[in-house]
Amino acid sequence: MKIKMINLLGHRTFIFCLCLVVLLSEGLFAQAAENIPSEIDGAIFQQLLEKGEYRVQYFKESGREFTLYPQTELGSLLTKTWTETKDPVFVAESLFLIEKPEGSNQLDTALISRIMRSVSSMEGIEYYSNSEKKMKTLYSQSYTIDNLEDKNRIPDNVDGSAENLSVYAFQEDGSFGDNYYQIDYRQRENEVSMVIRLMEPLKYGLVTAVKANNLVFNIDVLDKGSYLVMYVGAKVKFPAISLLENKLNKSFGSRITALHDWFKSSYISAKEAELR
Repeated sequence: MKIKMINLLGHRTFIFCLCLVVLLSEGLFAQAAENIPSEIDGAIFQQLLEKGEYRVQYFKESGREFTLYPQTELGSLLTKTWTETKDPVFVAESLFLIEKPEGSNQLDTALISRIMRSVSSMEGIEYYSNSEKKMKTLYSQSYTIDNLEDKNRIPDNVDGSAENLSVYAFQEDGSFGDNYYQIDYRQRENEVSMVIRLMEPLKYGLVTAVKANNLVFNIDVLDKGSYLVMYVGAKVKFPAISLLENKLNKSFGSRITALHDWFKSSYISAKEAELR
């Protein structure tokens, strides 16, 4: 009789624990589901929650296309930014999760737009040099110019909306010297994108490292209220010179990190100043 009572209590305890686990699991699942934006794959977003970033990178794998971009109107447009007939040799994508400072739940699209158009704020940002194994200045100079003929410095265009805005920019690169880009912007209620396209060849010493139009960086920032999802995609085509290939492959990967660090630092600083 005693044994039967113990078995009965054990059975009831097991059923109770099982029900509790199911209820807790449902609660955790519901909580997680609330945090998963519909624009990002659920499994990938879980990794963003755990690690803060998710990366893929390909080298000399023909036919590779962007896949991690936010599933939005602006995100889908980023798949059409490579206009060359030949495939890029370097394709990389990264997603970053940026938590807003505590107490920030409203949309910050206007602020995001201003930061992404502040080309001059990229001046002095650093990146990790794989060849020298240390942090180096990526852009010693960075600013907007009037056109590709006169190349006169002008103020950053940060007023109003970024929708359909197109500007030219000059950057003095620590590895490649003087570079000229065209930057095209789009903006929606909670999203801003920018496409950075090389307009004149990148030089590495006397060698042309990347021809004009053979380098495109895509950046998209999606505001989800209490956090931001930042996407950076890059496609680059450079010559098949073994020594140069290895350097460029690592260099462009480091530049993705530098772009993220520039935006995140600018955004967090602006938000903290706003909240003070």
